[in-house]
Amino acid sequence: MTLVKKLLLPAAMLLICSCDEGVDSSAHAGNRNQQEDSLSSRQCAACHAKEYEEWAGSDHAWAYRNTRQELDSEPFHGQQLNAHGSVLTFTTSREGNLLLSDSQSGRTFTVHSVLGRRPLVQYLVQGDDGSLHTPSAAWDTEKREWFDMFEADTRLSSEGAATRSPGDWGHWLGRGMNWNSQCAWCHTTHFRKNYDATANHYASTWREPGVSCLQCHKAAETPSADGCLVAPAHRKLSAQQVHDNCATCHARREEFDDRFVVGDRFDDHFRLELPTIKGIFWPNGMQRDESYCETGIRLSRMGAAGVTCLDCHNPHTATLKLPQEDNSLCMRCHASGTVVGSTPSPVINPATHTPCPQNSKGARCVECHMPESPYMARDLRRDHSFNSPDPTLSAEIGTPNACIMCHTDKDNAWAAEVIQRAYPEQRNARYRNRTRAIHHALEGNGDTEALLAALKEESVPGWKATILELLAWQEPSEAILQAARDAAKDENAMVRAAAARVLGEEAESMIHDSVLLVRRAAAWPIIEKLIQNPEAADIVREQESIVAHQSDQPTGAMQQARLAEARQQHEEAERQYQRALQLDPASAVVYMDYAVFLARRGRNMDALQQMINCTKVAPDNPEVFYRLGLIFAELERFDYALSAFNRTLELDAAFHRARYNKAILLQHLGRHDEASREIQLMRALQSPPTPSAP
Repeated sequence: MTLVKKLLLPAAMLLICSCDEGVDSSAHAGNRNQQEDSLSSRQCAACHAKEYEEWAGSDHAWAYRNTRQELDSEPFHGQQLNAHGSVLTFTTSREGNLLLSDSQSGRTFTVHSVLGRRPLVQYLVQGDDGSLHTPSAAWDTEKREWFDMFEADTRLSSEGAATRSPGDWGHWLGRGMNWNSQCAWCHTTHFRKNYDATANHYASTWREPGVSCLQCHKAAETPSADGCLVAPAHRKLSAQQVHDNCATCHARREEFDDRFVVGDRFDDHFRLELPTIKGIFWPNGMQRDESYCETGIRLSRMGAAGVTCLDCHNPHTATLKLPQEDNSLCMRCHASGTVVGSTPSPVINPATHTPCPQNSKGARCVECHMPESPYMARDLRRDHSFNSPDPTLSAEIGTPNACIMCHTDKDNAWAAEVIQRAYPEQRNARYRNRTRAIHHALEGNGDTEALLAALKEESVPGWKATILELLAWQEPSEAILQAARDAAKDENAMVRAAAARVLGEEAESMIHDSVLLVRRAAAWPIIEKLIQNPEAADIVREQESIVAHQSDQPTGAMQQARLAEARQQHEEAERQYQRALQLDPASAVVYMDYAVFLARRGRNMDALQQMINCTKVAPDNPEVFYRLGLIFAELERFDYALSAFNRTLELDAAFHRARYNKAILLQHLGRHDEASREIQLMRALQSPPTPSAP
């Protein structure tokens, strides 16, 4: 039967069809948790045949499926892979089940379901707590081989244990590779995590496998007279509403709940990750770790002007609307100066804009402004911060640039000379000053004046929020607080949320903001105070709901510990810290926070023991030895405290708090000359390097 004839069948018949041409039928065959599959996407096809066909061949439709013999037999034909200290063997049973055997644990797992289709495929197995897990081994569909996605992460500690060894958060059976918590929202339709913290068990559900029609078109409570499942009021969405829906998956973000529906604001359900933590983004906003698209867009001038996903991508195929190879996609706006929002696009002449030869790879807009980086080791993704190459700044602070990413046999000096010849007048001092200020802050050598100056010059909300977040880590001053007070009135929720974090208790009135992102930022730092205020009961319940949603992760358990401690439920608080350690026994942060809790309870020897344990799991973490030194000093074991501070400074000479506390301790011990030298050295190291001329 042809697809057209199928589409003419009544809706009831469409719901029981077993196969569609060009579609992986198992993507609609139901899941294995006994949940009914509504097959709503097929019902949509009756009226929207073109859109359905486009979607059916998309990566969205293939995001999650059951196993299929014709697709999955080759990877499970007696293959093996050495990964994270284990030998994984992939076989097929006589009954046709796909089996994964792990030599490290001595266990054999039956494959439950499948993620993706190209350039790699991941296979899920059932955990012991109702969860699904994805091994770090993935199948390369082009090279037709298994590979370890995290091979680059596998480095040896001083004790010789691999970082993704059993028990680690990042091991494939740990919470870091837990599909229900880390992946499922973006691979299914209407996913609900349903985690029971008391039983430590998942009872997750989803409406359909894959990203189907109803994930992007809000479902009606009851179908309309014509059988349409989409709510009438949501059949026409604004570009920003569609963009926010895309962002729920195409963003590195903290999840407040799993109740987002299309039409909602992203910032009412998620907190977007910004370049405020070293190692996730470069200080110019380019992707460094697996950080997806949304942060880059929000940091870009294009995003600030109002460019959304729909400007470049077909929402049903998820492919580009025009080719990128001949620049036609970019030139649609940049050839004529198209106005986006109220901002005219800069007019570009491709023939004179690039120093690379015409018709070469380097003459494509995307190669210079959206260079590719690998996710999961082999999946190349384009950067969406739309940076311009700046090899001069790369030489200074180590940021990447597209020139050297392409010309791997050249260096930054060569590239800087080429750029200088091509663009002798284009030197963006503001961009460089901002990037330098953020770089030094991320390196722990923040210059308050430089950050404030960058904030004053900045117009892009994403960068305003980033700078404010970094200012929150600086020693508070009236200038910082005033900048935050001004930002608290900003129309952008990210900026207001960042301002709230700077202001602390002064931001208490912001707990009534219209956007959850801001309420969260204002309420959580003063949650103890709010718990004691009956008038803030609704705000407290909102925070408790967020914490409950995140309770399957170590951070959620620690937040539950904080709530319990605020209510004087100290035994429950300690139980939650211990639960956090069970979820991630290699986390230095959990040990340190647990030690602080114990010290507050006057249990300094117990706190000391936790910090000693912490040095074993994080022997190269300067913060750990700094905290250890503080506890030794509290116990008046001064020689041990000095040793801990010295170890901190061996690991990080610019750790100024450790040097300052060491100086105070030396002063206390009467070693005044040594204390004076430490203070002088600290002041010298606090002065940031003089930047090169822009």
